[in-house]
Parts: sequence; structure tokens; C-alpha cells
Amino acid sequence: MGKRGERQSERTLVCVIQALMGLELLVELRNDLSIRGFLDDCDNAMNVIIKDAMIEDVEGCQKHMPLIFVRGSNIRFVHIPDNVNIMQAVEERRLVLDRAALAYMGGKGLAPMPKVLETQIPDTADAAI
Repeated sequence: MGKRGERQSERTLVCVIQALMGLELLVELRNDLSIRGFLDDCDNAMNVIIKDAMIEDVEGCQKHMPLIFVRGSNIRFVHIPDNVNIMQAVEERRLVLDRAALAYMGGKGLAPMPKVLETQIPDTADAAI
């Protein structure tokens, strides 16, 4: 940690991928393979573990794998599902990590927990133009 209370992943876009854990997503690799499955884990180097993965090559050949590890340097794109509010997902992930850190430290030496903002971002379909 560089600054007090700051995590390395919060300074990169890895925090967005980490916020998607448990969701189904599509990962495109540099060798032109596509993997669709449920994100099980993601570390600070963007290495990911995907469960119930369907691997597809450029010719359309598919193979099912129950679990697959992908090195972060081999990832070209991560397609985020349309129904995911990225800002809300990242904020929820940050709050979970803050609570875990507070529990680990026994409440010593950390600032009080921030209150969750109750603001809602209007959906583009609901917005009147």
C-alpha cells in the first residue's frame, strides 16, 4: 500500500474487473480465443479464474472447461455485461474490502466506515428527453 488505506488495485482498472466477481462475462485473449464463464477470482495482475467456462476459437470450435486460469498478460478485452452499473459495483466491492480490513484490524487504527451513498444514477431508458 502506497498511502494509508489505499489499495494497489484502486489505482488501476483492475478494481473494475474485481468488482465483477461472480458474474458471467466474456474474456477475449491475445491468441484469438474467447472464454465465456463466471468470474471466480481476479488478482492485482489481472490473472483470472473462470468457472464453467466455454472456450471458443476463431473457427467456432467450442470446448467446455469446469475451471480455467488465464494469465492477465494474455487478456485482450473483458466484456462487461450491459446490465452492470460499474460505478455501483466498484463502490460495493470497495466497501466489502473496507469492512474486511476493519474486522481484521479489530477496529484499531482505521478511520470510521463511510456511509453508503443512497444516490441513484438515472437509467437512460427512464430519463425523459
